[in-house]
Amino acid sequence: MGKVDILNPKVYIPSFLKIRTKEGELKNFIPNQPQRRLRDKIMELREKGEPVRIIILKARQMGFSTYTEADCFHQTVTNKMFNSTIIAHEEQASQNLYNMFKRYYENLPEVLTPMRKRNNAKELLFENPTTDDLEKRRNPGLQSSVKVATAKNTATGRSQTINYLHASEVAFWDNPKETFTGLLQCVPRTSNSTIIMESTANGVGDYFYDMWQNAVAGKNDFVPLFFPWFEMDDYKIPFIDEEEKENFIKEVEYTFKDQEGRTIYTEEKEIMMEHGVTYEQLKWRRWCIANNCGGDVEQFHQEYPCTPDEAFIASGRPRFATSVLKQYRRQCTDGEVGRLEEKNGAVIFVPDKNGDVEIWQHPKDNEYYCIGADVAEGLITGDYSVAYVGDNDFNVCMRYRTHIDPDLFGKEIVKIAKYYNDAYVGCENNNHGLTTLKAIQNEDYWNIFFTKTYDKIADTISQKVGWSTNNRTKPLMINKLAEYIRNKWLGIKDRILIQECFTYVIDDKGATNAQEGCHDDTVMALAILLQVLLEGKGENYVPVDPEPGKAPRRKYYKALNRSFDEDEDADKGDETSCVVME
Repeated sequence: MGKVDILNPKVYIPSFLKIRTKEGELKNFIPNQPQRRLRDKIMELREKGEPVRIIILKARQMGFSTYTEADCFHQTVTNKMFNSTIIAHEEQASQNLYNMFKRYYENLPEVLTPMRKRNNAKELLFENPTTDDLEKRRNPGLQSSVKVATAKNTATGRSQTINYLHASEVAFWDNPKETFTGLLQCVPRTSNSTIIMESTANGVGDYFYDMWQNAVAGKNDFVPLFFPWFEMDDYKIPFIDEEEKENFIKEVEYTFKDQEGRTIYTEEKEIMMEHGVTYEQLKWRRWCIANNCGGDVEQFHQEYPCTPDEAFIASGRPRFATSVLKQYRRQCTDGEVGRLEEKNGAVIFVPDKNGDVEIWQHPKDNEYYCIGADVAEGLITGDYSVAYVGDNDFNVCMRYRTHIDPDLFGKEIVKIAKYYNDAYVGCENNNHGLTTLKAIQNEDYWNIFFTKTYDKIADTISQKVGWSTNNRTKPLMINKLAEYIRNKWLGIKDRILIQECFTYVIDDKGATNAQEGCHDDTVMALAILLQVLLEGKGENYVPVDPEPGKAPRRKYYKALNRSFDEDEDADKGDETSCVVME
C-alpha cells in the first residue's frame, strides 16, 4: 500500500470504510452529493480551528447517519483518548448504528485496525485488551471509545467528557430538551470537538424546530444545513420511451388563465421553475407520493421537503389549505416597518426598523378601512396583541403586533384607526378585550363594531361592544376565513400570518387551535377582521372583482356612534351589525 493520508476523511472514508448496500453487498463507502456537502462543511470548520457545531434538516434516506458515523469512527480511531457518543431516537436505530460501527471496524485493513477491548455494551473500546498490567502501561492503545445509546436514557453520556456527539433524529426524541442540554455540558468547546445534530422534521414548535430557527437566526453556535430531496442523486426515474416522456411533459407544462388573466402553473412546474428539478426527478416524486406516502402530497412535503418551511409542516391536520398557503407564501413581501405617532393633531407613520407596525398599503383618500384586533394579556413571554387593517377589497394593508398592556393596546388601535380614515374597529371583547375596548372609548373614538344577539323566544336583539369569540362563533369565523383563503379572496403579503396559518390545526377532538408551541394571534385577528369587513354584506356574500373600467360592486358601511349604555332596542334590525342566532 502506497503512502496514504489517513488523517484526511476525503481519503480515509472511501478507501477503508465499508458499507452494506440495499442489495446486501459490501462495498467501499463513496459519499453521495449531500454527504460530500456535509463533509466539506465539517472540514472547513476544522481547518479554521473552530469547534464543529452543525444542525441538519433533511429529507429521508439521504445517508447522513451513515456519513456522520463514518466521520465519527475516523476521528475516534485516529486520535488518542477520544470519546464519541451516538444517540439515536429508538432502540432499533441504536442497534443499526452500532452494527454500522462494527462493520467499519471489522473490515479495516489489518495495519489500520486499532486494538479493541471487548465488552457486552454497545461500545467499541479501543485499548490494549491484555491482562498484563506492565504490557498495558507499555502499550495502552488509543484509549478511545465509541458508545451508542438511545435518547430514552437521559443519563446517557453524562459521566464522561465527549469529544464527538452525534444526535440522530432529535425531533423524535422523548424529552429532547432535557436530554440534549445535558449532553451539551459534556462536550468541551475545543477545536477538536464535534456536535452533529440531525433530523427530519416533526412539525413546528418542538425542540428541534426551535434549535433550527435559532441557528438560522444566528442565536446559537450551530451552522444550519438544509438538504432538499432533489439533491439526492438516486431520486429520479428514467422514462421508458420518448412517448412516455412527451406525455409526462404535457401534464407538467399544462397552464391556464385565472379570472385576472394570470398564468396558473401546475405544482410540478412551479417546483421546476423554483428549484431546477428535472422531469426524471418529478417522475420519482410522483412514484414516491403514490407508493411511500399513501398518495398524500402533504406527507411527501414533510418527508421529502423542497424548503425548510415545507419540512416543518404542521404535524396535526392543517385547517387551511396548505397548497394555497404555499402560493400565498411565494407572494409575501416585506412591508414598511415603523410606528405611528400623533403630531399636530394628526397621526403619521415614522419608519423605524424596531417598530411594531408593518404596512403594505398606506391609506388612500376616501377609502373605507376596517380593523380586526385580537387582544392578549401583554406578558412578554405570552401571546401577542395583534391588529390588522383591511380595505373594502379584502386586502390586508397593515399589521400591528407586539406584547403590550390591554389598555395601551386600545390607544394604539385608535392611532391606527385615525391613520386609516377613521377605520371601523372590530376588537374582541373576551377577557382582556373589554379593557382594550374601554380604552378605545375613553379616547372618544366612535366607529366601533358591536355584536348583536337575537333571542328568538323573546324576539329581542341585544348588543355588546366588540366581537364575541365563543364556542358558537369561533367555528363560523374560522370556517369563513378558511373559505376566503381557499379561494384566494384575501390579499395577504404577511409572512408571519401565513406561517401561523400553516400551524393552525384541527386537534383530535375536532377543535381548531395553534399547534403546541405556536401562536395563532394573527390568525384570530384576521378572522375578526374578515367578519367586520363582511358586516352587512350577507352570509352568502362573495367578493366580485369589478369589470374593467367600472367601480367595485361593493357597499360601504359606517357604524353609528355607540357607547356601553346605549339603548339595546335602538338598533333592532340594523343590518350593519353582526347578528348571532341563539
